[in-house]
Amino acid sequence: MKKIILISSLVIGLAACDLMTDKSPAFGTCAQIAKSRLKHPASYEVTSVVEAEPLNGRVMVNINFAAWNDFKVPIPHNISCVFQADGTGDAANLIAIKWNGRPIRSHELDEIRQNLPK
Repeated sequence: MKKIILISSLVIGLAACDLMTDKSPAFGTCAQIAKSRLKHPASYEVTSVVEAEPLNGRVMVNINFAAWNDFKVPIPHNISCVFQADGTGDAANLIAIKWNGRPIRSHELDEIRQNLPK
């Protein structure tokens, strides 16, 4: 009886792992930006995600992930996105991105903002 319970709980636990969804729209947007900046976006594999909402109305998403280089070796990467709530509750404005610990240039940020789905 114990074996049946153990096996069934393992099967249910493994199935639940596949059903996990994105944490938030901010996480989805930040992950989309990360994939768009990679040379091999199919190799994108999330390692960890931290999402914080300080009191000032900002949402900060930090994604650690691995992606291939040209030699098919997984290289660790990091992207941090900062969003400012616009007050309507519908969407947040992207205000900053750090790629591997360095802020991206303002013209790159403007280009990313223009290409984001509304």
